[in-house]
Amino acid sequence: MLRTRESCREVKMVARKRPWFVMVLHSHLPWVMGYGRWPFGEEWIYEIAWDCYIPLIRAFRNLERDGIPANITLSVTPVLADQLASESFKSGLVEYLGDRRRRVADDRAEFLARGNTDLARLTIWIEEQIDRALQDFEDMGRDIPGALADLAARGCIELATSAASHGYLPLLKHEKTKRLQIRMGKVGFKEVFGMEPRGFWFPECAYSPGLEELVAGEGYAYTVLDAMAVQGGKAMSQYGESTRTVPPTGRSVETVYKCCNSELAVFPRHPELCAQVWSRWTGYPGDFAYREFHKQKPRSGMRYYRVTDSAGDLRTKKPYDPTVAAARAREHAAHYVGRIEEAADESRSEVPILTTAFDTELYGHWWHEGPIFLEEVARLLAQSDAVNHATPSRILEEIDWEKVDRIEPLESSWGVNCDHTVWMNERTRPMWEKIWELEDIVNGSWALTPFGPWPGDFWELQSSVDTFLREFLLMMASDWEFLMYTGTAGDYPERRFEGHRKNCAEAYGRLRAALKDHQLPEYLYEPLYDRRDADLESPEGC
Repeated sequence: MLRTRESCREVKMVARKRPWFVMVLHSHLPWVMGYGRWPFGEEWIYEIAWDCYIPLIRAFRNLERDGIPANITLSVTPVLADQLASESFKSGLVEYLGDRRRRVADDRAEFLARGNTDLARLTIWIEEQIDRALQDFEDMGRDIPGALADLAARGCIELATSAASHGYLPLLKHEKTKRLQIRMGKVGFKEVFGMEPRGFWFPECAYSPGLEELVAGEGYAYTVLDAMAVQGGKAMSQYGESTRTVPPTGRSVETVYKCCNSELAVFPRHPELCAQVWSRWTGYPGDFAYREFHKQKPRSGMRYYRVTDSAGDLRTKKPYDPTVAAARAREHAAHYVGRIEEAADESRSEVPILTTAFDTELYGHWWHEGPIFLEEVARLLAQSDAVNHATPSRILEEIDWEKVDRIEPLESSWGVNCDHTVWMNERTRPMWEKIWELEDIVNGSWALTPFGPWPGDFWELQSSVDTFLREFLLMMASDWEFLMYTGTAGDYPERRFEGHRKNCAEAYGRLRAALKDHQLPEYLYEPLYDRRDADLESPEGC
């Protein structure tokens, strides 16, 4: 007798435990507060907070209200969390949204004067979205990190974190610098969110051997790695065509592993399930009903059009219909849950664990309908008899660790070719040479550490040390190399990088002068007077 697909699934479910589905969203922006407004700078964080973070919190609260945990893990970098918690961001976002509302009103007047009633009606809908975002922001006390922490404390979501300023860890020269990024990341996260993170996101999903020991040493329980790190084969990247191929390892990405000799658990990204959303060719966000990200009204910067077609000609775009787009997002959510169930059904793992990971900003910013999609996915998974939707921490409590294999992941990232090409190339190498010079100085100095030990009473030096380390961390942000690679931000990344380097030099000069005045024993201050860093004695050396 032939069995149907459903009956086969029932037999499988009797033979093994119910599969798990994991979704991790990585949230990050470099420090932009106080460093320009438009077109590069604070505008980025205001727009993403409006487009993405506030709508996601709304979706999570909608689910919680209906007794459904979102079960999404949100990794938030400390550099982003600090900005969202700052008073300048809170007042700036309110001002920004007020400005958006005025621009929309001006657009409506122009559309009506031209007899374009479709676009005029759309401005009313956009005003409603702005007012709703303002109300949500006020209802959460203008505290986005606080709202996320409350959701995590009630078990709706899980919060994780990353390196302090999103430094590209595999390319850093010294272990001390890597520890600085990892340790200060945890310290910064706890200061903002008031809780201990269990998950660590490697910036740019970039791993190299040995990093697992540093991360596990700070008490983290799990991380996410690209599929390439686990299974080898041909690299798959959402950022473009890849040419890198390595011998396949034969390992499955549909489970969890322990990393090398550490206790750090590795959740590999599932390439097909990730590509279904993120692929520029077949991903959901390219559907013709969705809002077109790339076409903005020149003076107002607002988006009134839908993707429309695959021609790529922005002049042919048609007006956006939010009702149709929302319905399409729910259809895609149902399709996606079906794909998840199929992947679980076809998996050969004893207990399939299907992990997906994306930039948070995809959901709402790049893909306007993303929050609707995520909310519907959570609702449908809550009803599914085929898959458990859970956070990594929940899975770590449930799995049989005696059956978990140890692996040595391949060096990798989620950039082009799944290697370091995006961040280390001909244009960015001069940046890295300057980072490495400063790393040598930090590595050789007892003073340049946020945790001491300080010989004697030197607390008056703390201000210069803190300034140096803060600027050093901001200078190391992986964003500057990424923006240079994409060429989407003019000379902004170079100016930011050199600005932080100049600030390092000034703080370093003050610290050297102060230490010299103390007439310390030679073995204490000599590392700060190495001939190699002579160019850092003054800002002109930058």
